[in-house]
Amino acid sequence: MPGLSEFAKEKKQGYRLVEIQVATALMLAMSVYFYTQSWNIASASLWGALTAALNGLSLVRGLEKIKKNQNYQPHSVLRGVIRNSMERFFVVVLSLFFAMGGLKLSAAAVLCGFVVGLVVPIVARILMIKR
Repeated sequence: MPGLSEFAKEKKQGYRLVEIQVATALMLAMSVYFYTQSWNIASASLWGALTAALNGLSLVRGLEKIKKNQNYQPHSVLRGVIRNSMERFFVVVLSLFFAMGGLKLSAAAVLCGFVVGLVVPIVARILMIKR
């Protein structure tokens, strides 16, 4: 397991990536609104991108919880990682289901926003590595 200072650095970078996701979600929604002149499509893409940001936030918080509660035994760390991935999966599925089923938002716009929200931390992380 990495040392405490390295974990703090990773946690800080994780929260920074979530901030970048939220900022990108807002810029995406504004761009979609100005392009389509439809608040319904803009809010659908915003919902999708914010769902991806919520997924990233859940990942950082879950890893923080694993770091605090585990005794560095491989099986207990693995159990925490699997539980965190299951929680994130259900949060994302319920959020997307509520957006498309309950709120009747455009499925294509929600999924496009979600994909953009998922790609942003990958690109940001690559750019952070190059620095």
